[in-house]
Amino acid sequence: MRVLIMLVSLAALGCALAILAAGPGSQMGWWDWRTGLNLIRQISNPIDIIEGKFSLSPILTLGALSALGGLVLLFIRPRGLGVFALIAALAAGGMVQIPLKMKAAYEANPPIHDITTDFDNPPQIVAGASADRINPPDYRGSDLVPGTDKTIADAQREAFPDIKSRRINAGLDESAEIVREVIDDMNMELLSATFVDDKWRIEATYKSRWFGFIDDFVVRLTPEGSMTRVDVRSKSRVGGSDLGANAARVRAFYEKLEAATS
Repeated sequence: MRVLIMLVSLAALGCALAILAAGPGSQMGWWDWRTGLNLIRQISNPIDIIEGKFSLSPILTLGALSALGGLVLLFIRPRGLGVFALIAALAAGGMVQIPLKMKAAYEANPPIHDITTDFDNPPQIVAGASADRINPPDYRGSDLVPGTDKTIADAQREAFPDIKSRRINAGLDESAEIVREVIDDMNMELLSATFVDDKWRIEATYKSRWFGFIDDFVVRLTPEGSMTRVDVRSKSRVGGSDLGANAARVRAFYEKLEAATS
């Protein structure tokens, strides 16, 4: 029994470490980002034991068995193995929260990866257009969301009706300076700030900490009397669904911008 508990605990710990390494491994070039995401799915997604009736998640099952074995060994010897089994169970339980949160975010958001405040004339991605990417820099709001009859633009309107152009009480150049400060505060990398046709286009990128995914972030500033209209676009360079990340980034940007200009 002790050997079995040891093997189960090692397997549970291995699953936890595999999920933890999925992102950094992709950043280091050990495997493609798709492989990293697939690794998480294989470890966490339920596997059919009895087709259509009974399924088990590998990491949850191993974590539960490791916890049970650890509790048993706390009352018999060797207790050290029991402690190890409980630690492995806790590691598995902690790491499984990542795919669970990813699944919840996927179900709560439309499978899109390009968010804009102006559907008719979205801010253009110029500085990052030639960077290594899978998703093209142009806006394709009229394309259908995979598996649905909705366009990308309509899916955004329905899911994020609050994401619209904003106007701030500041002049054009002052607004541009504030936008740069907000971009820096949000840990984004400034790519360019271009003044064209009496408008500012400020481009930046955001790199996710875990997988290192890079998203383009563009702010367009247009003068409207004594005020400035602010349009934003945030787009992932790879992947089909952003799990709501781009919309969250646009909202966070506007919150910080309005706080800085109020």
